Amino acid sequence: MDDHIQQAWQFYRKLGSPKFICAPMVDQSELAFRMLTRKYGATLAYTPMLHSRIMTESKSYKDEFFTTCPEDRPLFAQLCGHDPQILIKAALIIQDQCDAIDINLGCPQGIARKGLYGAYLLEKREQVLTIVKELKQNINVPVTCKIRVFKDRKKTLDLTKDIQQAGCSILTVHGRTKEQNKDFVGQCDWTIIAEIKQQLQIPVFANGGIYTWSDVERCLQETKVDAVMSSEALLENPALFSGEIKDLNDLAEEYMQFAKQYNARLSEIKGHLFKLLYTGLQIFTDLRSKLGSAKTYDEHLEVVIELKNKRANVPKEDKLGWYKRYQNFKQPQNNKDKNIQKLENIIQQQDLLLQNNDPKQSE
Repeated sequence: MDDHIQQAWQFYRKLGSPKFICAPMVDQSELAFRMLTRKYGATLAYTPMLHSRIMTESKSYKDEFFTTCPEDRPLFAQLCGHDPQILIKAALIIQDQCDAIDINLGCPQGIARKGLYGAYLLEKREQVLTIVKELKQNINVPVTCKIRVFKDRKKTLDLTKDIQQAGCSILTVHGRTKEQNKDFVGQCDWTIIAEIKQQLQIPVFANGGIYTWSDVERCLQETKVDAVMSSEALLENPALFSGEIKDLNDLAEEYMQFAKQYNARLSEIKGHLFKLLYTGLQIFTDLRSKLGSAKTYDEHLEVVIELKNKRANVPKEDKLGWYKRYQNFKQPQNNKDKNIQKLENIIQQQDLLLQNNDPKQSE
């Protein structure tokens, strides 16, 4: 085992060998949300993607978008960009406040194509490897990478070996191509993640295809990765990694407490509440409109409290809250988790009770 591989494992173990990861999400993995997920089982969290060039040009950008606290550890800060020198300069600004710098090689959005970063940078193999090497040589914390896969499996496997050789300490693999995005998201390929884990010697994290706690367990078992990262499922259920079903109305209230404590931006608050309270807002559409037009912290909190009060008359036969979106997850029927089916039945019963108790449903 060469020095780099040994150091990578020493680093991972020093972090506490985290297995449950809060993904980097623009406008959504901010400090307040990270602290909520840590409370319920996340053992490592990433900052939202930070733009390296803007970071170096604007102190206010760093102050607004990179916030942390002593309890917010371990923490990986994710940077995007294609210029090694600018990435180094940005990393040096924040390296003392995080445990690693992660290079975004996975963003599939059009803006990443225009800026030549994220998954679009993966096509520039030599440039990617230069970035990893230069960062490793010039900053004081480890360098990690988060990638998407190519349609060509050999191309993917070859690149991941090269990234490891260049000095990456931990590789996170999202098992979808950059083309699998939005309406074309498709099934996440865990088999390629398993192949990458088998061939690499550094720690590997899996990302994609996680909707429930049973998915977390199944992913660890099928891919043999060192950790599982979640994004969308955590946004809809921040207590995902607790392995328990929590009332999302209560979680929304808890999030608001963290949002106040850590001064979350209103755009972040609004985005989280629309996901946390998704089903309730479909039923009580007046509150959905009220949330959409809310312009202060107190106005957002008022919606959370009102929605919880409206639910008070619903029998508390479960702890699921408004988490109805299990029903929208496309899983093979013959492999569907029995607990999920049971939860879906409970939700449908609860929704019928809500509609019967709400006079507006008959209008």
